[in-house]
Amino acid sequence: MKTSLLLSLLIVLLIACDFTEKEKEEEIQKRPSNQAFFSKSNIKLPQVVLDSIKSGDIVLRRGDGPLSFHLSNTTKEPFTHCGIIVKEKQTLKVIHSLGGQVSQQEVDGVQITTLKHFVDYASDSLLYICRPIFVDSANYKVAKEAYKYLAKKTPFDHRFSMLSKDKLYCSELLYYVFKNINNDKNIFVIKKKHRAYMLMFSTFFNSKNFKIIYTISPAK
Repeated sequence: MKTSLLLSLLIVLLIACDFTEKEKEEEIQKRPSNQAFFSKSNIKLPQVVLDSIKSGDIVLRRGDGPLSFHLSNTTKEPFTHCGIIVKEKQTLKVIHSLGGQVSQQEVDGVQITTLKHFVDYASDSLLYICRPIFVDSANYKVAKEAYKYLAKKTPFDHRFSMLSKDKLYCSELLYYVFKNINNDKNIFVIKKKHRAYMLMFSTFFNSKNFKIIYTISPAK
């Protein structure tokens, strides 16, 4: 029984980082080319928010596919994917980790995309941007570490194991980035369920460690 529950949990975790964009791409492909636009998110970040974002800020989203909602129901959290925002020549981008079979560039692991593209694949009512403040110069340090993993082309962690930095799933990338700049001290909320460990997105709601920059939250 326990083994079955553990397997189910791991499958759900795999869905979180590995299948969100695939659901959206399949939806787009089913529509005529002149209607593909409507399958994307309607979120448009205000210019005042875009101007305030800094390299090293963190962005969370939830995909709008049924599997993403299933994950959210399992973890009891609204978000299913995360990334680190960086600014390149005034263009905002996101460094994050996805499985190769769902990345449009077929990159398996840590990769970079535009913030606009990242937001396009968010559920209309769920987006969150925050700024790390748990160490001095946190933004600069977070962005610098993110680029290191990007340069290494760190592959996606399909086993969802937290025992190694050699392969990373989405929140695991942030877990190690934060530890690297915080004297190896963990700030992530971690929950154990059926012998598996989950990195919780509630980590980013701690006002002592993160400052809210922008949020679109579900109605309560």
